Amino acid sequence: MRYFLIWLFCFQVVTVWAQFNQPGRIEVPLGDDDTFFSVVSAEEDGLFLFREVKNLETRKDRKWQVQYLDTALNVIWDNSYYVDLRYRVRGYGYYGGYFYLLYEEQTQFAKDMVVKRINALDRSSVLFTIQKPFAIELSEFEIVGNTLIFGGYANTRPTVICYKFGDAKPIVLPGFYSDRSTLLQVKTDNDLRIFNVMTGFITPDGKRSISLKSFNEDGELLKNINLRPSQDYGLLYGRVVNLTNNVHLVAGTYTRRKSTLSRGLFIARIDEDGEHIINYYNYADLKNFFSYMRAKREKRVKERIQRRKIKGKKSKFNYRLLVHRVLEKPGGEFLMVGEAFYPKYTHANYHTAPFGWSPVNDMGMVFEGYKYTHAVVVGFDQNGKLLWDNSFEINDVISWNLEQFVYASPQQDKTVLLYLYDNVLRSKIIDGSEVIEGKSFNDMKLSFEDDFIESSNDRYGGLNYWYGNTFYSFGVHTIKRERELGIRQNREVFFINKIRY
Repeated sequence: MRYFLIWLFCFQVVTVWAQFNQPGRIEVPLGDDDTFFSVVSAEEDGLFLFREVKNLETRKDRKWQVQYLDTALNVIWDNSYYVDLRYRVRGYGYYGGYFYLLYEEQTQFAKDMVVKRINALDRSSVLFTIQKPFAIELSEFEIVGNTLIFGGYANTRPTVICYKFGDAKPIVLPGFYSDRSTLLQVKTDNDLRIFNVMTGFITPDGKRSISLKSFNEDGELLKNINLRPSQDYGLLYGRVVNLTNNVHLVAGTYTRRKSTLSRGLFIARIDEDGEHIINYYNYADLKNFFSYMRAKREKRVKERIQRRKIKGKKSKFNYRLLVHRVLEKPGGEFLMVGEAFYPKYTHANYHTAPFGWSPVNDMGMVFEGYKYTHAVVVGFDQNGKLLWDNSFEINDVISWNLEQFVYASPQQDKTVLLYLYDNVLRSKIIDGSEVIEGKSFNDMKLSFEDDFIESSNDRYGGLNYWYGNTFYSFGVHTIKRERELGIRQNREVFFINKIRY
């Protein structure tokens, strides 16, 4: 095994007597040509890391290094796997003691996919080759039971295909290959052994709405529901959670008929017989939606809302909201987190984009990224009734890609909100609409006291949920360390920090 495949354990237990502790960190030294790892949560079973490495053994294969770590960040095993040069990684997942890597041909009209299933116990692997019945541009890959689920677009139309692992005969799910619709979510429920597929579509009268289809692991249709929004509303985006096999909650954003900007939140309960009730909550009616603003501005906005309400008028606020999965709190309560953002532009004459690329729009403005303003958090019951709302200020995040920054850890008597930016963990603790602890800041812990971060790779890494009340951060740091006579030692490392509330 070549030297750059050897793990360096710069690991020590560090406990911070505050709301968060970071009980472990692992570092892997990186050479000039080393690629970065992808990190996959196996929840209470640990973490999987994988990356492509140089193949000096054969010329016809790509070589992939896979590491399996336990929850204490100890390496259980380290192994290499080979895949034909034609294939590139398109997806991955963990289910039932197996780690899956999905590969697809690199040609424009790729027909072949291969799935490598790796046994977490003994690192043995099985390769399953799949011939797609038609060209599909993949965007989703999920596993439930022994079923592989592939979602994407064929001729710009959404479609979903299933395969039993090892069986080359496809199961094409009905009802997706239609015009004017988009694939919103493919969500599995490993306890119920079912999966849900949500699509957005345009109604005959031009409104936006959402369709929910539920299947068992054999691909049999259990439920097919088109949500019926109120006359003046359209449904933009949603996330689903299962109460039972046949009872679901869908939460997301609604708009004014055809608009692409949201006016508020909706929560729908879909009963066993398919009947559903949709509850709408205007942003102006939420108690804490504007709490991210400075106090004087928040006061002015709320006073304006109240004046309009006295006159019998509704206040209208338009937001872009990135909606995350619905979480369940102990006691049967549910919560959803959404992050508000807007595209930020500057004048082209004064700014240039990274790497010499200038994404200039028709008005001569340069796109700088998506500016995040705040996260809105709502709690609701099993009937889809709103119980409380809160918010979390995000005043320092600009991202070139729309991605999740704020994570929530729901507990019996509180909810912990946190995000990582510029190597600092920002957090807030709430209990429903009340704030238990305001925004606090915790630096990422390093391996040694005299280490410090000289630079980070801003385009790689971040924070992710792991299991229970545990998260992990990962990325690439250039570390400097004070040595004898003031001499400093540089090292570039891939790192993982374990974070626990």
